[in-house]
Amino acid sequence: MTPLLKKSAFTICVVGVLSTGLFAQSKGLKIIDKEEMRYHLDFLGAKEFRGRETPSSELSIVSLYIANWAKHHGLKSAMPDGSFYQYVPLDVTSVSPHGTQLTVKRDGVESVWYFGHSFGANFTTGGSYFGDVLFAGSGMDALEGVDVRGKMVVILDDDCFALDGSVPSPWRSTRLELVWAFLRERGASAVFNVVSPEKLDRISIPSGFYDYAPTGRLSFSYETQRAPNVTLSSPSNRSSFQRPPSPFGAVEIDHRLAAVLMGISEEEVTALFTDQRMGKTLEPILYPNLFARLDVSIDTYKATAPNVVALIEGSDPVLKNEYVVVSSHHDGRGIDDGEVIPGADDNLTGVVAMFEIAKALLVDKPKRSVILAWMCGEEQMMHGSHYFVNNCPVPIEKISACINLDMLGRNHTDSLYLVASDMLSSELDNAIHKANSTSGVRFGFDYSYSDVLHPQRVYFRSDHYPFIRFGIPSVWIFCGFTPDYHTYRDAVEFVDFEKFYKATKLAYLTIMEVGNRKELLKLDINPAVTVRGAHNLQEESLYSRP
Repeated sequence: MTPLLKKSAFTICVVGVLSTGLFAQSKGLKIIDKEEMRYHLDFLGAKEFRGRETPSSELSIVSLYIANWAKHHGLKSAMPDGSFYQYVPLDVTSVSPHGTQLTVKRDGVESVWYFGHSFGANFTTGGSYFGDVLFAGSGMDALEGVDVRGKMVVILDDDCFALDGSVPSPWRSTRLELVWAFLRERGASAVFNVVSPEKLDRISIPSGFYDYAPTGRLSFSYETQRAPNVTLSSPSNRSSFQRPPSPFGAVEIDHRLAAVLMGISEEEVTALFTDQRMGKTLEPILYPNLFARLDVSIDTYKATAPNVVALIEGSDPVLKNEYVVVSSHHDGRGIDDGEVIPGADDNLTGVVAMFEIAKALLVDKPKRSVILAWMCGEEQMMHGSHYFVNNCPVPIEKISACINLDMLGRNHTDSLYLVASDMLSSELDNAIHKANSTSGVRFGFDYSYSDVLHPQRVYFRSDHYPFIRFGIPSVWIFCGFTPDYHTYRDAVEFVDFEKFYKATKLAYLTIMEVGNRKELLKLDINPAVTVRGAHNLQEESLYSRP
């Protein structure tokens, strides 16, 4: 054969191989079906699943749905027992209604109010909270110079309640955590959140105001989970008062109980919300001859909740013993504000994206094996993913990367946040950008939440983080927050299916990029992390193997 013919034959061979790879990848992309995504999301986002609290029978049913889907679509078990389940042990606490009550004493006259009817809360520890009652006024600025030590502080739970004179956070959970942190560090005994008139209308039911209260919360799995997901005030502004090791509680109360605490009518309680929204300054008030005591009784029990774990074996006889993990969480926030939180974006979008990604990977398998892990307990400080990495069914050192999908369907259609993609391996970030330039995906990326000092601590708040602790390059692909975050409005009708579809394609293409590389992703960014493994842990997890 002449050199020219040899060159031509070589060119034809290379082009043929590349064309075959691109054709298979394109075929995989075509498998991703937007209408099927809508079908799964409509079903799993139904209110009948009651927000998929961890643990709950509804979460177990969703886990069964996922495992059956994996089995019947030809995915393999990744677990030693041949099942699709990894059961996470949990210590669950629930409020005992019979022993939880609020006693109010005004001018020597005592009244008793009961949990589940006039107030509600998600307590994880029992105890007694007591003190004089103080109305906080318009916000934290109004309390400057006011001694809140040992007080039961009443606030109006409304977006207009200011933290520091700045525009309040649109995310209620973060805003309230900031308020609670502010009051706790200054020595308050408890805080009473008076619900807004709109919420009062929404959650009032004939059988009782707070009958919807969730049954339990989980204990911590390792010490730094106790750190708040918010930044407290700067040290220079902190009170010199150091709290004794006593309980601090936060409860929601209705307007009837608020009226008794504040010595006004229910109509006047509603009027306070109107005044605050109109910008009127509400001064703090310490109520004379008024004392409150909150007694909380807790029941504890052992339980389990399932991670669902499946495997697609790689196409290369050697590299199939290395892995790419794709994760999402199938649990949700349960019931709050008297409404089911459907969790359509957070995080059924991630759950459903993994269905379509799995189908695409079965059409065109990467060289490495892919583990698909639907985690439980993410909303309860990532219990499922912490348990998974501490009890991993494959060697941690063989995991090239974790691609975490959590909230893919809201905000601007053409933008996404990448969280942590550039923290351990430049090759992971490069792989995402390469995937982004393929097949018309083309998102604009925002890295602002990768900042470990960001006040919302987003870097630490999803299932990618337990993998990072073990030195595994990981990314959280994330659409960003909305005012509907962790509320009843996180519903299917607000999901942008075009963005959801594009984000799913991006994740699939990224997995293919990482899964087909010649070697594991290099750890080339953080000099302290150069090898994957448990030696990277700065503290021991309660889920560590004995």
